[in-house]
Amino acid sequence: MADQQEVKEVKEKKGIGGLLMSIIVPAVVAVGATIVTIMLLGSNLTQPKQQQTTQPAPTEIKAVIIQPGTYTTFMLKGGKEVAVIDSLTVTTASDACRAAIGERRDMIMDGLMLIFLSKERSELNTAAGIELLKKQIRAMVNEVTGFTGERERLGVIGVYLYIKAISSVE
Repeated sequence: MADQQEVKEVKEKKGIGGLLMSIIVPAVVAVGATIVTIMLLGSNLTQPKQQQTTQPAPTEIKAVIIQPGTYTTFMLKGGKEVAVIDSLTVTTASDACRAAIGERRDMIMDGLMLIFLSKERSELNTAAGIELLKKQIRAMVNEVTGFTGERERLGVIGVYLYIKAISSVE
């Protein structure tokens, strides 16, 4: 009988130990697999963030088309009125665009003349009319300098215009 009790005690110890081992070993393996998975996925998730932060922010470079104080005049639609422009500056997103503006100043001035010839006094007396004029100037300068399509984001990003007066020429 003593042998049978010893066998039962050994079986109970093996049963509890076996049960604990069958729970602990898979738990340790699962925790290890989880940590390895997180480390691998974590490194993949942090790489795009690093690539996004290394892209430089666009810079703003000032380019002067009409110097302040020069009072350049442009004839308006109908030929009886002129707009007196005190200054016209643009901001560009690249040095290449600023350089192109300097090289093609005569073409830009010609484009400005054509834009103003399509305008009437009433269009330049409203905030909406001036905003439209600025958009047209931006598009024209980008077209003249070749910063269109995908390259447009490197072209003119802002137009600053000061109209001194609109006057009759009769």
